[in-house]
Amino acid sequence: MKKLAYGVLTVALCVGSVASAGAASDLWLHVRVDEADGAKVSVNLPLSMVEKALPMIPQEHLDHGRIVLDDWQMNMEELRDLWEEVKGTPDMTFVTVEKGDEHVRVWKEGGYLLVAVREDDDTKVDVRIPTSVVDALLSGEGSEMNLQAAIEALVDHGGGELVTVTDDEDRVRVWVDRSAEAE
Repeated sequence: MKKLAYGVLTVALCVGSVASAGAASDLWLHVRVDEADGAKVSVNLPLSMVEKALPMIPQEHLDHGRIVLDDWQMNMEELRDLWEEVKGTPDMTFVTVEKGDEHVRVWKEGGYLLVAVREDDDTKVDVRIPTSVVDALLSGEGSEMNLQAAIEALVDHGGGELVTVTDDEDRVRVWVDRSAEAE
């Protein structure tokens, strides 16, 4: 879980790293990690400041606020085509997988793309991304994801809960709101 927690923290910093200072000045990115051994990580950064983390992202994955994914199994054009089909459908469940103790559901509802993973050992993963953010993220060209546009769409949306991961020992939470201090 520690690797996952630090991975989520890194992704959260990367996602926020290209926010524009003016539009994001009143929104805060929060990452909270609580581990079973008592270790806690709490990050509270204004989105306008998060852009300072940009130099931490390896250049081979970032180009002018865009993530480049050349080796991904589904190419970006296929992903964009799939997303156009998904967003054109009414709210519905697209994928449900029940295998042994694992249950996965992917659906669209109320302007959000949602993913829920449940395992009988109390592991839960919830992802809640505004569809406008997915649109913006996929607005890059070629094999690029447009991180800058995704952050701008998140700012326009006004924030909210993005990711929570919990198991019987640890918890990771990533969200955006207008409060400087995490709850």
